[in-house]
Amino acid sequence: MPPSTALRRCFQPPRALLGSASSPARTFSRRSFATKPSPLPTVPTCPSPTCGCAATPAMPEGLDIDRTTPLNGAITGYAEHVLVCTGRDDWPSRIEEENSGDNLAADLKELFGRGGRLSDPFHNISVLNASFPSSISPRPEIQSTSAYLLPSFKYVPFLPRISFDSVEALANGYLLPEKLHSAHDGLSPVHRDRLLRKEAYQSLLPGVQDVKDVVVLICGHGGRDMRCGVMAPVLEREFEEKLEREGLTVATGPVAVGTTAAATIEGGISEKEGVTARVGRISHIGGHKYAGNVIIYLPPGMKAEGKTHPLAGHGIWYGRVEPAHVEGIVRETIVQGNIIADMFRGGINTDRQIILPPDEDHAHFPLAEDGPGKPPSCLRGARLGSSTAADWEPAVVEMSPCELDVASATRAGSIFVVAGSLLGGVAYYLLSPSSDATSLNDTTFVPYTITARESVSATSFVFTVSPRHPNPSLSYLLPLSRNWRYPLWSVEFKQPEVQIARHYTPLPPLRNEDALDGSLRFYVRSVGDGEMSSYLGRLGVGNQVWLRGPHAGFDLLGRLGACAHVVFLAGGTGVVPGLQAASAVLDQRRDTKVTLLWAVRSRHELQAVQRTPRPWWSLWRGEKPLVLGETLEAASPVGRQLQEMKTRYHDRLTIHVAISEEDARFDDKAIFKALTAGPVHKAIKYDSTGCRLHDQGLHNQVSEFESLGAGCACPAPAGVIPGKNLFIVCGPDGFISHYAGPKVWLGGQQTQGPIEGVAARLQEQHPALARDWLVLKL
Repeated sequence: MPPSTALRRCFQPPRALLGSASSPARTFSRRSFATKPSPLPTVPTCPSPTCGCAATPAMPEGLDIDRTTPLNGAITGYAEHVLVCTGRDDWPSRIEEENSGDNLAADLKELFGRGGRLSDPFHNISVLNASFPSSISPRPEIQSTSAYLLPSFKYVPFLPRISFDSVEALANGYLLPEKLHSAHDGLSPVHRDRLLRKEAYQSLLPGVQDVKDVVVLICGHGGRDMRCGVMAPVLEREFEEKLEREGLTVATGPVAVGTTAAATIEGGISEKEGVTARVGRISHIGGHKYAGNVIIYLPPGMKAEGKTHPLAGHGIWYGRVEPAHVEGIVRETIVQGNIIADMFRGGINTDRQIILPPDEDHAHFPLAEDGPGKPPSCLRGARLGSSTAADWEPAVVEMSPCELDVASATRAGSIFVVAGSLLGGVAYYLLSPSSDATSLNDTTFVPYTITARESVSATSFVFTVSPRHPNPSLSYLLPLSRNWRYPLWSVEFKQPEVQIARHYTPLPPLRNEDALDGSLRFYVRSVGDGEMSSYLGRLGVGNQVWLRGPHAGFDLLGRLGACAHVVFLAGGTGVVPGLQAASAVLDQRRDTKVTLLWAVRSRHELQAVQRTPRPWWSLWRGEKPLVLGETLEAASPVGRQLQEMKTRYHDRLTIHVAISEEDARFDDKAIFKALTAGPVHKAIKYDSTGCRLHDQGLHNQVSEFESLGAGCACPAPAGVIPGKNLFIVCGPDGFISHYAGPKVWLGGQQTQGPIEGVAARLQEQHPALARDWLVLKL
C-alpha cells in the first residue's frame, strides 16, 4: 500500500537536495546539520593511575578487544535511556525475552520498538535493563518495577506489573516528546497528538522524583557478548572504590521513596563531599568490541569547585575502559568535568542533542551489531568540521538521531544518495510493518482468529487458530511439503491486556487436516494463577489472538543418529511436545520406536467416562498405568489424537497413561522398564566429549530453544553414525525436577541443568543408561 499524501509530503526533499550530484558534500552538511563548538573542556588522554588498581581481565578466546578502530562518534542516536531496574546483573541476549516476555522492557519495546504504536525515528527511546534493584512497593503483594529516565534525570519508583496502564502512563507522560520534529508536519492532527507527551498522565505514577546522583553505567551483558560480561564486574568494583576515594558516597540497595531515606537518590550536589553516586551494569548498548563500555550521567545542577559542573546534565560515553582508567575517569570527568578525548564515543545533553567529536578522520565507526533485516543504526558518523589535536573540541549536533544517518552518507559524495538515505530511512521506520505483518514470523506478533474450540475437561480445552491472511509459504513447513520443518517447535502467544507472552506447542496435524492452510491447534489447561492460560480460557470462537514464531527446539533426529528409541515422559499438557517428537521420529525412520508415558491428573483429559471401581482388596495398592490401544471409548480431543497416532504407527508407538486421581504413578521401576523395552542397539564405543549433540555435560548449560549449530563432533569409526537414545521429560517444574532434576537459570536463560532425580538414580544403578541415553528437559 503506498504511503498517504501527507506522508509523501513529509518525505519531500528540500530543493537544495535536487542539485547536481557533483556538488560538494560539505554544502549539504553545512546546510542541514548545524553544529556549533561546545564549551565542554577536554583532555587528550586518560591520566595514569596514582594508586593500585585491578588487572585487566583476559578476554575469552576469539573475542578480542578492538583497539584500532577510532572510537569518536561510535554512539547510536537516542533521545532517552529507560533503565529498567531488574536487580539482576545479566540477561538473555534479547532482554524482552526475560521471564518469558513478562517484563517492562518487553512492554516498552512493544510501544517504541520498530513498528511500535509510539515509534518515532526522530525520538528514539532506548530501553535497557539495569542491575539496580527496584524500590520496595508500599504494597508488597503487588509486583512492581522501577525505572530511571536519562537524560531526563527522573526516577519512576512504582510501575505495577498487574496492568498495562502504568506502562501507558510512563510512555505518554514522560517518554514521548513535548514537540515533534518538523518531518511530522504532514501527519494528521490525530497522528501528531498520538506522538506527543501528555502531562496529565504523570499524575498516575506516584513518587516520581528527580535524580541528583551521578549514575555510572557499565555494559555487562554477558548473555550478549562475553567481553562485556568479563569486564563489567571488575570495572564495577573499581568505580565504587575510586568514587569513594574521591569523596563521593556510593549508594547501593533499593531507592527508598516516601521516607527520609529518599535522599539516597537525591545526594547533595553543591560540593564533592556531598555527591552521591550509583554504579550499575546495563544491557547491550552497541560496540561490544570496545569493551569495557561506560556511560556516565552527571545530574543537572551538579557543582564543581563552587561553580556549575561543565558536564552537568550530560551523558558521556566511553569505550575501551580498563581498570587502570577508572581513577582518571572519576577524577577528570566526574570531579573536574573534562571529556577524555581518546576514549570518547560520544554523548548527549538534556536537550537531547548528540555530542560528537569533530575530527573527520575519526568518523568511521560502522556498528556491526545491525544484522540483516534490521534497520540501519541511526548514527554512522557525521562530518562536523575539522580541528587539530591542539584545539580538539566536541561539537553539539543540532539534529535528530535519525538525521545522523544522513551525515555519514554525505561522505560518499552523492547528494542523491543522501536524499535517498533520508527518504528511505524515515519511510522504513514509519511505514515498515510490525504488528501489521500478515505472515507468522519470529520477530513480530501477527493476528490469528480462533476458528474452533472443544472442551477436554473442566479446566482444559483444545482450540484451533487460523491466520487472517493465508500464506502459501509457511515458515514452519519444509519447502513444497506438508511436513513440519522442526521436530520440536513452539510459538508465542501475546496477552495484550498485561503485555506478556508465553510459549505454546502446536499439536501435530490430524490425518484429515491440511497443514498448508496455516491453521494450528493447541492443548491448554487454564490454571488459576496462570495469567496467559486464564486469558486464553476466556476467549471463544471468533476472537483474535496474536502469535510469534516459530521457535525451534532440540534437533532430536541429529541426537538420535543411528539409535532408534525415544522415551518421552510428559506431565499434563507437556504431552503435546511428546506428540510432536513421536511424529517427527516415527515419520523419518521405519526402525524407530517411541514410548510415550503420560502422567495426567484426571481421566477426563483422556476420555469422558468414569473410572471402574476398584475391588476392596486392592485399595492399598497403587493403580497401574493404562496401556492405550488403537480403540478408546468416549475419547477426549487429546485422546482421539493419541488413538489416531496409535493406529497410524501401531507397535512402533507405545502409550502408557498414569492418572494421578486414580493413584497411578510412573515410579523408578516403570521408567527403567520403558528405557529397556525398546529396540536393542549395540553400543559402539566412541568418545562424545565436546559434541554439542551427544555430550550430556555440555547440555547442562544450554537452552531447549536451539539455534542452528555445528553437527556431530563424535570421533566415530568410518561408516558409523553416532547417536544416543533419548529420554525426554516435559511438564511442570516440579514434575521435571522429580524425574530429571530442575532446570537452572544461567546467563539470563533457563538451561538444562545437571541430571538429578529418578534419571540420576537409574544411571547410577545402571551405568549403561548414562552411556547410551541422552536426557533432555523441555
